[in-house]
Amino acid sequence: MFVFDRKQDIYEIGKTKVGGQPGEVATVLAGTIFYAKHDIVEDADKGIFDKKKAEDVINMQDEMSDTTGNPCWMQIFSESEEAMIKEIEFCTKVSDDPFLIDSTVAEAKMAGAKYCDEVGLSDKAIYNSINMSITDDEYDVIKDAKLESAILLSFNPKDATVAGRADLMETGVGTVKIRGVEKGILTIGKECGITKPLIDPATLPIGAGAGSTCACALVFKSKWGIPCGLGIHNAPSAWTWIKAYRKEHSEHPGKGVWIGPGADAFKMCDIGSNVIPALLGNDYILYGPIEHAPTVFPLIGMIDMIVGEAAQTEHEIELKEPHPYLTMSA
Repeated sequence: MFVFDRKQDIYEIGKTKVGGQPGEVATVLAGTIFYAKHDIVEDADKGIFDKKKAEDVINMQDEMSDTTGNPCWMQIFSESEEAMIKEIEFCTKVSDDPFLIDSTVAEAKMAGAKYCDEVGLSDKAIYNSINMSITDDEYDVIKDAKLESAILLSFNPKDATVAGRADLMETGVGTVKIRGVEKGILTIGKECGITKPLIDPATLPIGAGAGSTCACALVFKSKWGIPCGLGIHNAPSAWTWIKAYRKEHSEHPGKGVWIGPGADAFKMCDIGSNVIPALLGNDYILYGPIEHAPTVFPLIGMIDMIVGEAAQTEHEIELKEPHPYLTMSA
């Protein structure tokens, strides 16, 4: 295993720690809830969902976190401003875990940031994300909401290489501007008051940049010492070949259900992909549907045990509790 020459930041977000040298701090695992086509959602725009099922999956993730020693976050994905507020309110009553404010709709994320400031949740909220599409209005909302943490997305459509993504973070590559002034994503994060930044290089499909995506943490942590993470499951989920293989070798009874060896292979690639960032120095993983917690937590817990053992034995690094190496060794 390896260590970085540069000092690595460790942040406390809510009750969790994230960052550090490989193996030093357990990998934080974030499961997504209320995602597109999530079967617990009844009306995505109005934020109507099955509260019993939602509570059950949140509690299940918490139980797996306690079992393995891997801290967890809730990735709250909302389709509208109304849904965002309702879903944050619900999730934070069920669990005291930190959570991601996530949506493809900027207005929904801004509503979430404002709500967290109003009700005193800013110290547990992680804004996802500050990226090249940020507007002046979004910049102001993030800054005014007094959020401590945000994911800084290094997606650079002009250059998907590691160097291209690093350039976006530092300079803005001529595309990221606030009130007409070009700025790098790192600078924007600091100006918005983000004291606990988390970098996500943005997962691209296999064959279109996934390899560079996985290499980013090695470079970014070496350059800046900032915690890095990935939603790597998006790569196999968008992989045309595995989807065709699933279709050819499985039955599809309906409602998103696939049965057969092709379905097993698809699920293995989807969940198993999370091993990649855990072995390459990443500090957190957006592992996909929260229902995958019973499989993902033991899997990444095993990787953390191996990496943690090497960190302790080979580099005399003291492991921070909670940690799978300390929890799952019996």
